[in-house]
Amino acid sequence: MKIVGDSVRYRNNRARWTAGDLTFLENNYSSMSVAEIADRLGRTPGAVGLMADKLGCRRKKNVPWSEAEMDIVRDHYARGTEAMSLIRLLPGRSVNAIFSMAETLRVQSGRFWGGAELEILKADYPRVGTAVTERLPGRNAVSVRIMARRLGLKKSPSSEAGFRPWSDEEWTLLEKNMHLSVAEQQVMLFPDRTKKAVEKARGRLVKKAQVKKEFK
Repeated sequence: MKIVGDSVRYRNNRARWTAGDLTFLENNYSSMSVAEIADRLGRTPGAVGLMADKLGCRRKKNVPWSEAEMDIVRDHYARGTEAMSLIRLLPGRSVNAIFSMAETLRVQSGRFWGGAELEILKADYPRVGTAVTERLPGRNAVSVRIMARRLGLKKSPSSEAGFRPWSDEEWTLLEKNMHLSVAEQQVMLFPDRTKKAVEKARGRLVKKAQVKKEFK
């Protein structure tokens, strides 16, 4: 029974430490015993002690942040770098201290984007590129480029509207209205697309139709 009890008690012993676990450890290390923290986190006291050493909980120092350290936060935190990797990049700084500095610098994590932010990125990045940061407080050019790449967004320097992948709905709408001229399609159906973009898309549809005929 004792073995089973310990298994339940230390349920997270082999699990990866989360940002929440690390923050809890740092915030409570000075006021709670190692055993109490171990019980709350479902980890062994030994694991808690080792992580406390890594976080510097036993030797906290109020050392001013250097510009180089702040640049690491601006770059890597914005990229969505995980907590443990940030600790390795910033030896002597705890997770909570890093998160606090990110908040002070108004840098948001690249791992979490809100729906409204994504809509702004999709609408404006193809047209203005990283200048979209003007409409995205807390986002920098690095995080914008990374998320744009994930979404398949590109900006062409030779195009006023840039490049934005066509959605399935747009392809269907274009195909159903091939009887209209390029100018008519652009004005009536795709006002947010350039005439050149519509013309290229039409060309792709025509070529695709020709290929299908050849294989019939």
